[in-house]
Amino acid sequence: MFSLKNVTARFIPLLMALPMSGYSQQVRPLPLQEAIMLARKHSSQLNADSLQYRMARERVKQVSGNALPQVSLNASYQRMSNNIEPFSISLPNGSFVLNPQILDQSYNSVHLTQLLYSGGKVSSGKKALKTEAEAVRADYDKSILELDHTVTDLWFNLYNANASQKIIMANIETLGKKRDDLETFRVQGIVLANDVLKIDLSITTLRSNLADISSLAGSLNYNLCLATGIDVSTIIDIPDEYLHPVAAIEPLSAYEEAALSKRPDLRGFKWRTEAAEYRIKSARADYFPTLSLVGHYNYDRPNQRVIPSVGKFDYSAYAGASLSWRISSLYTNRSVVSESKLGLAQLNSTLQQTKENIQSEVNRNYLEYKKTLDKMSLAQTEVDQATENFRVEQNKLNAQTTTPTDFLDANTRLLQAQLNFASAKANAELSYRKLIKSTGETAK
Repeated sequence: MFSLKNVTARFIPLLMALPMSGYSQQVRPLPLQEAIMLARKHSSQLNADSLQYRMARERVKQVSGNALPQVSLNASYQRMSNNIEPFSISLPNGSFVLNPQILDQSYNSVHLTQLLYSGGKVSSGKKALKTEAEAVRADYDKSILELDHTVTDLWFNLYNANASQKIIMANIETLGKKRDDLETFRVQGIVLANDVLKIDLSITTLRSNLADISSLAGSLNYNLCLATGIDVSTIIDIPDEYLHPVAAIEPLSAYEEAALSKRPDLRGFKWRTEAAEYRIKSARADYFPTLSLVGHYNYDRPNQRVIPSVGKFDYSAYAGASLSWRISSLYTNRSVVSESKLGLAQLNSTLQQTKENIQSEVNRNYLEYKKTLDKMSLAQTEVDQATENFRVEQNKLNAQTTTPTDFLDANTRLLQAQLNFASAKANAELSYRKLIKSTGETAK
């Protein structure tokens, strides 16, 4: 029930108390879809989540590079000191030097390694990172849904506050006119001064309520401007025609099936579960040896393979295969594999719990939407009845066959009915959007 007494309290959890600026303001009509699009462009959180996804994609590229040929180049130049006497051997036919002095030396090499087999560690690691990147993308989609819901909540609450202001101001105007009529009757001695005072008291109460709602609307307006990146001096206008007709409700099973197939948080868990399976395969790969193709090319002065050394550049090269097997991993790697399996079991358990929570959320929002549809129909009936009751009491007061107390009571009932109906219309659409959001989509 939307009552004057608690109209402020129902919005307070959504707000922080923020002062309104006193400078020049412009009015801007803002449809809900435009507000959502502006918020997405303005959101720093979405930008951070987008960068997180791009970082995850870059990690995939880094691991992919491990399967490519690894090439390294080394080059050096050295100038040796000229203080060592060469070692020479004397023979009957002459002598020769074993280690001739070569003062300018240069050593240059190119080394190539190509991984041939690692037990599937590289391929499993790459697949794990790919699926984890998709999980990060699902987190980004979840952030979009949450942002859309926050903006939608602000937008509809601002509509409710603005609609309440309009209804109360119209009611104050109506009571003001009736107060003038009664003042005329008082001068003529037809009614008592106390009767006029009762209407004055009602007007004062409405103005007090209007001040509370105006402050609330100002805070909602400010927060919506912040969320969408609009200048905070702007007054956001949400006309009645911006609301959409309520949608027909479908069977609960249709919403549950949509949620279990589209919810980004559920997709994120599924991707992370798949990544955990690849992590297990990657951990098991440590049981196996690593086989690589290697090649090496040297271009040195002097070349160490030439004896005696010669002061010129010569090349040498080799190619072959390299096998590396850490035997101790056969018994030390078991705990790593076991930990990976436990991580997978934990994810599967959390995934099942998430499914149950999603089904519960969809059911709760489904029942809430059904309730708001019923309340909207009842609110319309309440307005019709209160309008007729007000008309009758007003005619009686004009004919001096009833008291101002009965008239004010009828006026209060009409005001409450109008507030309830305005709130019911907005709440019905908001409940529908919450239901669609719980299925993993944003209502159009």
